[in-house]
Amino acid sequence: MSRALDMFMKKVSINETVRKTLNEVSKRSLREILAYMIRGEKDATSLYSFLHENLPEGYPGEIFKKFVKIEAEHDRKIMGIFRSLFPAEEPPEVPFKSWVEVLAEGDFRLRSVEDYLKALEIAMDAEQLSEGVYTMLAEMMEDSTQRHTMEELARDEREHYEFLKKEYDFYSKIEARKALDELVRGIKGR
Repeated sequence: MSRALDMFMKKVSINETVRKTLNEVSKRSLREILAYMIRGEKDATSLYSFLHENLPEGYPGEIFKKFVKIEAEHDRKIMGIFRSLFPAEEPPEVPFKSWVEVLAEGDFRLRSVEDYLKALEIAMDAEQLSEGVYTMLAEMMEDSTQRHTMEELARDEREHYEFLKKEYDFYSKIEARKALDELVRGIKGR
């Protein structure tokens, strides 16, 4: 594991799934890691498109629309770096499950605050994973422009995570309040 990745994992509180995936990704070649991030950016674009298109009024759909554009730009940058390092190759398939597959397996729909919280959890995990991989890639890049691009992408992912965390905290409080109100009504109804 790279020194930068090790420092990242100590610095932030990440769940075990993200930690395991970061460890697995760190064992791959630069070519495979870049391919993984290309797919990851496409996944993030899909996730944020889903949220933008399916959130009811009152939720931050327009922010997710901005995230779609940012993630598409990330994809373009990563693909450009891949092409510059491996000009005659296509990104290989990578053996890691994508976040889109996780959502599809659960036949995921936004029907409740709880569903929104689950989507935010998935998005937060994806952003932390991306930040960690970009931090590792920055250390691997020999070209200073490419290194700077990776550092910039890591910062973008951190900003996305921070927004998602605030959303999660806000809507978690609403869900907790709702559960408490139901409990009180149940106690009074006895």
